[in-house]
Amino acid sequence: MYCNKFYRGSSKTPAAKKLKLETSDDEPSSSRTPSVDSGFLASVELKRKQCAGNILEFKFNKKRCRLLSKSMDLGNFGGGVLYWMSREQRVQDNWALLYAQRLALKMKLPLHVCFCLVPTFLGATIRQFGFMLKGLEEVEAECQKLQIEFHLLKGDSQICVPNLIKKLKLDAVVADFSPLRVPLSWIEKVKESIPEDVPFCQVDAHNIVPVWVASDKQEIGARTIRKKIHDKLDEFLTDFPAVVTHPHPSQTKAKPVDWKAANAYLENEVL
Repeated sequence: MYCNKFYRGSSKTPAAKKLKLETSDDEPSSSRTPSVDSGFLASVELKRKQCAGNILEFKFNKKRCRLLSKSMDLGNFGGGVLYWMSREQRVQDNWALLYAQRLALKMKLPLHVCFCLVPTFLGATIRQFGFMLKGLEEVEAECQKLQIEFHLLKGDSQICVPNLIKKLKLDAVVADFSPLRVPLSWIEKVKESIPEDVPFCQVDAHNIVPVWVASDKQEIGARTIRKKIHDKLDEFLTDFPAVVTHPHPSQTKAKPVDWKAANAYLENEVL
């Protein structure tokens, strides 16, 4: 409707000045955005800090997580807590990473994050993988600033994740949640492969109301689940505290990621 209104009564091409943001060399658009973006991001960061000093000071709703393993008690190996990142590829505003840091702070343990790079996922192209790698590079940089070790693993998660757990002698593992069949199968295979005395839990960091809280059955339509979700919004629609600089650094440092090599690995496998 807007386009029709804009060109009504005229067949002329819009004046060149309308394309100033794309063609002008006087002031690149990138030079104007940082002040706006930085101001917005600063306000979001301030709100996180005002919410709580760290996740231990925040009243975390434990209904966001569910135990997958038989063991409930953290191990006493001293290696730390691992957040196995998959769907939620970010540091801040991530309930799964926040819960992992909560466990690590409570037990005064190091905090690790890993991401398993698989070359095939639901027909994803090399362009999609490339976009993902750029985001993960930012995740690694932020983790380094926060004294959180970031590990990029290559290959089958059923092998890579348990091997990392054993290598680092980790005390607990936290995973995020995806309802898709492939990620669900990864979770099941890793659950079967990790040591029985290492607790393994999952946090729904994607939905405001966790899936397992919203409903205990397959709903037939939006009308049957809408009220169930709305009734729980007051409980789960909360602010996020910040993932803070971790005060218990690991003695075992993660190997810096070679992102060019990671991209080459995917190109060889995908193409």
